[in-house]
Amino acid sequence: MIKNVLITGADGQVGSELRELIENEKYQLLDVNFYFTTRKILDITHQKSVENFIQENKIDTIINCAAYTAVDEAEKQEAMANKVNKEAVEVLADIATKNNIFLLHLSTDYVFGGDHYAPFNEDEPTNPQGVYAYSKLAGEEAIQKSVPRHALIIRTSWIYSEFGHNFLHTMLKLGHSKNEISVVCDQIGTPTYARDLAATILTILQQHKQKLPEGVHVYHYSNEGSCSWYDFAQAIFEIAHLSCKVQPIYTDEYPTLAKRPHYSVLNKKKIKEAYGIEIPYWRDSLEKCIQRVDKENKRHKIGIIGSGFIATGLANQLMQNPEYEVAGILTRTDINARKDFLQNKLLTNSLDDLIATSDLIVECSGDAIYATETIDRILKANIPVVTMNSEFHVTTGSYFVDKGLITEAEGDQPGVLAILHEEAIDMGFKPVVYANIKGFLNENPSREDMEYWGARSNLSLEMVTSFTDGTKVQIEQTLVANGFGADIIKESLVKLENDDMLEGGTLLAQEAKAAGISGAVSDYLLSSKLPAGVFILAEHDQEQHDALKYYKLGDGPYYVLERTYHICHLEIIKTIKRVLHGGGVLLNNSQTPRFSVAAIAKRDLKVGESIIKAIGSFDVRGETVRIDEHLSHVPIGLLANATIKKEIKEGEIVTFDDVDLPKSLALSIWEQIISSR
Repeated sequence: MIKNVLITGADGQVGSELRELIENEKYQLLDVNFYFTTRKILDITHQKSVENFIQENKIDTIINCAAYTAVDEAEKQEAMANKVNKEAVEVLADIATKNNIFLLHLSTDYVFGGDHYAPFNEDEPTNPQGVYAYSKLAGEEAIQKSVPRHALIIRTSWIYSEFGHNFLHTMLKLGHSKNEISVVCDQIGTPTYARDLAATILTILQQHKQKLPEGVHVYHYSNEGSCSWYDFAQAIFEIAHLSCKVQPIYTDEYPTLAKRPHYSVLNKKKIKEAYGIEIPYWRDSLEKCIQRVDKENKRHKIGIIGSGFIATGLANQLMQNPEYEVAGILTRTDINARKDFLQNKLLTNSLDDLIATSDLIVECSGDAIYATETIDRILKANIPVVTMNSEFHVTTGSYFVDKGLITEAEGDQPGVLAILHEEAIDMGFKPVVYANIKGFLNENPSREDMEYWGARSNLSLEMVTSFTDGTKVQIEQTLVANGFGADIIKESLVKLENDDMLEGGTLLAQEAKAAGISGAVSDYLLSSKLPAGVFILAEHDQEQHDALKYYKLGDGPYYVLERTYHICHLEIIKTIKRVLHGGGVLLNNSQTPRFSVAAIAKRDLKVGESIIKAIGSFDVRGETVRIDEHLSHVPIGLLANATIKKEIKEGEIVTFDDVDLPKSLALSIWEQIISSR
């Protein structure tokens, strides 16, 4: 008799659909208690934890929806795939056998090799082709070997739903951002709407509520019909009214780490006869799912990376906006130890989970190396990225310009200058100087002073130090120069002391002309009297000068367009909206950057010393340099967990000959950027 049901993998596609159907009382199981668990709640690979949960809640039925489903990643993460798909199932099967528990387990069509072209029956020989497929078959075999008294194995195929990360969501995102894509046309299977499968599982529970099935039974379930991935993509675009064109290609034109079966259509006759169910045609179910997605998409799901000041403020703002939902907040800290974070329940340590639940992700960690790793995976999942992380852009951002939609956000100075730039160009102005305004500069501040100002400003020691020693503004203006194709008057920038934007901007423009620069330049003014913000010094056509004078912009030839505020986390939402509504990139580092931010020693650095993180340290500061004149310099964003191997004098540029750096994707990308010059 079914009374207490454990559902594992409750945050996955089938688990989420089960929860929704049950909570909305779509099925008459009102006297049954359901326990929805995720890996955060219950580690099903840990036998003692599962046994305790079973005993405490008197579980008599387990529906195992948990699975490692990253087919290609499994080729690199074999141990993890086996842990979830095999070892966890061994635990559940063993406990089910010992406690006379009904176990319903989900498996996959990939257990078949796809070497014939008729729908597979349940008893046909299996022939898995990759790590994922082998691990799923091993899970089935674990159940068969354990011989629980009551067990069902349901193989399914090509799962999609409005929840999680799947082919449907990938195609919808591509359909909104691309004019044409290519999809394989020689792999044949059947899409399965997770909601239909969840409904079938609940029908099975209803029918076995009083009498459980005897022995271990294998069934196949998918929607009716068959198609290729190309057909599936075409149908998605047709139903969603997207104009993106789909080009058919063969599997060997789209190589993947894992081999997929060419044919994996499942025969559903057995399950239909056993439970008297009718199965919808795949395209009919797809239409229903897309209707639900359209309804759900009225609220965009935004993921956040970082859990500091910017992330906290952004999360608070998004939660107050009816158009958005915070999908999760990725942090590297111990979630259980975080008592300072208002949205603690949204914190996660899993990038995979964040990717699976987000329509767009905001990266604001301030860490170039970490951001490189996360953004690489996010863009590969076809999810757009908005950053408030100029450190990332000037370090490795250029590599990602053509890898997907990634842009710096409005709110920090570079993003605000980008908005001013767009407005200036639209109004016919010609930018001459892109200028930041900085109130104070001490290139080698003391730790004591920085600790005082950090505590007073409620900022981290690293952050207040990078502001004070000029590293932050050098990074920002380097991004601006690269992003707009501007020049610099001199390395390390002029950093002109002047309390008037027009006068100071004009002096910078004159210095640029004297240096033989014909285009715009990027720099900043140093002034304790000017408000925090940015401005553009610009020219306009002679025939507009009288009108501009009438509009109180002065006599010319130079005019100041200013924004004397930047409200970082409150303005990010404007760029989120821009991207989601097809507005495109606001600012990036360009594919061919001319400038970088080098690490300059603040003191003599001795052999054997370590630099844990350069930005905001008391070891080095950042200065803008011309890349082609300093090919061996270490970008300050890369200088982390480094060991000094050659003595470096105060004021010298740190080079790759001077330090040992740990291997990282960011380092590899920088080497590619340099080698291409």
